[in-house]
Amino acid sequence: MIQVRAFVLIMLAALFVLVNDLLQRTLLPLILRCFPGRREYILGKWCHWIAGGFVAIAKITGVGDFPVQPCVRSDSKTLILMNHQSLLDIPLVIRCIQNGYPLIVTRERYSRGIPLISKFVNLYDFPTVNPESRRKDGVKKFIRASASKNPVVLFPEGTRSRTGDLLSFKTGALKVLFDKRRWNVYLIAADGAWPYTTFKDIASLKGRIRWKMKLLGPFDSPENLELLPGWIQEMESYMREGLASLRKES
Repeated sequence: MIQVRAFVLIMLAALFVLVNDLLQRTLLPLILRCFPGRREYILGKWCHWIAGGFVAIAKITGVGDFPVQPCVRSDSKTLILMNHQSLLDIPLVIRCIQNGYPLIVTRERYSRGIPLISKFVNLYDFPTVNPESRRKDGVKKFIRASASKNPVVLFPEGTRSRTGDLLSFKTGALKVLFDKRRWNVYLIAADGAWPYTTFKDIASLKGRIRWKMKLLGPFDSPENLELLPGWIQEMESYMREGLASLRKES
């Protein structure tokens, strides 16, 4: 029965992507041109519509429990660090933002050729990273994100964990962000979806996804980059403790 639900989820998600990709390319630009003074409000609503749509499909099909409530205020000084386990992490973290929308640090490859997602990444001018490239375009986007009124979301592990255990934090993106300003840093420890990192994993679902999260912080960002290594170790420790407490509650 659960695999039937997973199949229905994938079909509904595909339909949702195709329909909203069309709307995002046609109707949304028209609305933004007609109401330029309401651009940020419209983008915030669209962002939450897309994120909420994926979460709603997961709930409706009964593949998992996602008891997510808004928990972080939208603020220009807010930086959210979240461990990365699955495809669902991005819509779920968006739903944690109380007002407005976040700028999410994203792999550069997602900005090209993916229906709905690539246009979404470019529309919101998400900072993008490519560990194999030395181009400075990504750095420029990080600088713009640092000056934005929106909170920033970063998955500091740099990739999805295949075991659910926390991977070591990467320093590159944090160096750029912390070099430009001070932040109020929140940690979101999330657990329960790590066996389902791809749509192929979801198609072979063997049980309900029981996703949980814990909010930690805020913490002050380091005063200078020389303190960054010790600060990262401290944040990793807090994140591991958060994950351990979630698993004890299971």
